[in-house]
Amino acid sequence: MNKKSNSISLKHDGFFMTAFWQLMAFVMMILLIWVDEVLDLSNLWFGIGPGHPNFFKGCALTIGILCIAIIAIGHTYLQQKHIISRLIIICSQCRKMRIDEHVWEHLDQYVADHSKSQISHGLCPQCYESAKKEIDGFTKK
Repeated sequence: MNKKSNSISLKHDGFFMTAFWQLMAFVMMILLIWVDEVLDLSNLWFGIGPGHPNFFKGCALTIGILCIAIIAIGHTYLQQKHIISRLIIICSQCRKMRIDEHVWEHLDQYVADHSKSQISHGLCPQCYESAKKEIDGFTKK
């Protein structure tokens, strides 16, 4: 059951899907290299004189593309993990921030502790109008 749930979750994992499609692009490049070496595409498409397959060139290009694929996919994966790890989780009810799995801290305190900024409270125009209507409703009763 655990294997099945892991395979299902991979299909919906954005990191996996990004890496998968990047890998498919690199596989297509490698296939194009080998199709060109075997079928001599420049001769077929443009009528340039026939050439002989150069398997050493094909292997060298394949190794180069695999190295680039590892670097590109690895870099993308690390960047995505970095972005996700930098997300700030805030309670939508009390506005506390999750610092650790079991530690929550008020937003004001977190900003004061982790930056040189201080927080001052105010109301945006929409909230001001809403609060004004609410106060006017109480005073008219």
